[in-house]
Amino acid sequence: MSTRVALLVPALDEERALARTAPVMAEVVARGVVDAAVLLDGGSRDDSADVARDHGVEVLAVGDVMPQLGAVLGKGDSLFRGVHAVDADAYVFLDSDIGNVSETHVQLLADHIRGGDVGFVKGGFVRVDEHGVPREVPGGRVTEEVARPLLSTSFPDLATLRQPLSGQVAVHGDFIRSIAMATGYGVEIAMLLDARRLLGPERMCEIDMGTVHNRWKPAEALAEVRAQVLAGASLRGVYLPGRGPVRHPGVVDRRR
Repeated sequence: MSTRVALLVPALDEERALARTAPVMAEVVARGVVDAAVLLDGGSRDDSADVARDHGVEVLAVGDVMPQLGAVLGKGDSLFRGVHAVDADAYVFLDSDIGNVSETHVQLLADHIRGGDVGFVKGGFVRVDEHGVPREVPGGRVTEEVARPLLSTSFPDLATLRQPLSGQVAVHGDFIRSIAMATGYGVEIAMLLDARRLLGPERMCEIDMGTVHNRWKPAEALAEVRAQVLAGASLRGVYLPGRGPVRHPGVVDRRR
């Protein structure tokens, strides 16, 4: 019996990025890399949904899924509602704003989640700028300032991952639908810790995706990301030394 894999791409006001990403989403379905590709629209006010539809990509308005939960609380909330609305045996998560997005990125993740007993695949890569030049901070500023120090306190094996906060992930459906997913930017670190706890390191792997052009953000725009990553780890009982649980209004655990 074949494994049905769905590609889920969360987006909010990303019409320019989706001009690159939506054609790749359509292509990976046409070529059989994945069985379905769905844009998870978190309430865009621009033409994100129309851009996706123009390329033949299915769009799911995640605010209409589980409306009893209220407003969509960012990326993690979109993914949570997406995996409960889109039927599949496994999922590939891909950020909508990768500057050099390609079919290969999706295929590497899909192939690894289909093969063997691996239940969680994290995409590792070299972060580059628009000219293909590696970024000054290899893992990203939030990774090196917050995530890696946090992980090293309790799970040193996770701290060695090249991109522990990578949004390029593949997961088995049974696992991802069984967990309470953190909302906002806290989703990646909380999901990683849940996989370590429930699946064990032997069922996790990090793959080499080559180079990925992530959109650069100014330092002041990262404060919210740092706060949400710290809150996501705190929800899983991992704190910075000397600090207790961290509360953040945009980061909660979503449950069915």
